[in-house]
Amino acid sequence: MTEIGKRGVYEGTDKEGHHWSFPRHVDPAIDGTKLAEHHQPIFDVRANNDSVPVAEFDVIIEAAVPPDVLRRIERTIESGKLLAARGLADTPPISETDWRRGMILSWSHARDLVVVHDALGHPRDVKGHDVDEVVLAKHLQTLLADASGVDQWYRDYVNSLDEGAWVNVGFFNPHISASLYKWGDDKSGVQNAMDAHRLAAHHQGSTEHPLHWVERAVNFVVHHIPREHLGIRHEPRGNWSDLERRLAEDPAIKNATIGKVIARDAAKLFELLEQEGKVIPWQLLKLSHDTVTPSMIEHAHLLVLATRQNTAAKDVEELEPRRLENAHALLRRLPLEIEAAKREGQHALAAQYQTWLAEHG
Repeated sequence: MTEIGKRGVYEGTDKEGHHWSFPRHVDPAIDGTKLAEHHQPIFDVRANNDSVPVAEFDVIIEAAVPPDVLRRIERTIESGKLLAARGLADTPPISETDWRRGMILSWSHARDLVVVHDALGHPRDVKGHDVDEVVLAKHLQTLLADASGVDQWYRDYVNSLDEGAWVNVGFFNPHISASLYKWGDDKSGVQNAMDAHRLAAHHQGSTEHPLHWVERAVNFVVHHIPREHLGIRHEPRGNWSDLERRLAEDPAIKNATIGKVIARDAAKLFELLEQEGKVIPWQLLKLSHDTVTPSMIEHAHLLVLATRQNTAAKDVEELEPRRLENAHALLRRLPLEIEAAKREGQHALAAQYQTWLAEHG
């Protein structure tokens, strides 16, 4: 029998029709963030909304990351490059700076999730979310046996593992870090590292770490609106007002009513915690809608190329036409981006863009 919380229960089904229910301890409209009162603010939120430029905002985020975490990120990058040279990791992203930023955001995201879980009244140790999450190697090997379109480096890496070994399927594993960053959580391309990462409890889970719907729903509101700017999905920051549209359209949750009811509370609490400076205050970020980064172009190139090569998700329900359309739109900008790179003296980047332009016509 499900425990009934102070504010009732979260109740609904997943996309397979299985029924789930969890206690609802908080109504954000009534209780606010009082269950997270013990967390101190870590960001100054006195600036106006939509006022802080991206470069300045990134400095603010990084300043809140401990030095030992930053050193680990640097080691992950260096190890990843070495492993790629040995054929045991994906080629590094076109922008090492963006890769580093992606790991800073992922670590910060995990820190923020601890606060939101507490605010929901569902405390959970999620400080390793997306960066340090372990599964048994045998699960990766089982998935690999049925996979198609997998790159050789990933096949060689997974097959080199002892089936009883615990494997980190997060960003801080240098074997898969580059792949995770380049592909994000797209299901429309070569999966490689994402096949491994989806064994984490906030995606599909495993026997040892089953699916956790509260963590999955909390994770959804950050990544799939998306709230984080140019993060794991390589998309600009969205607004909280986008939530209902994403709940209705996004394949990750549109057919899971249990996820939706939790996500609505999580989103409201996230918004309140942003205003309190207890999580990344994305509301302060000043967006430039014309911004195009090398990583955005690379991600678009990989997505379109993989879809053309028929390495897309097995379940067409999982594909997001919106993201593919956005990818094509970015690739149409390649001639302009090539000229811009040349003007800035970035000739290697211009040459890479020229290669991708030739591949896509």
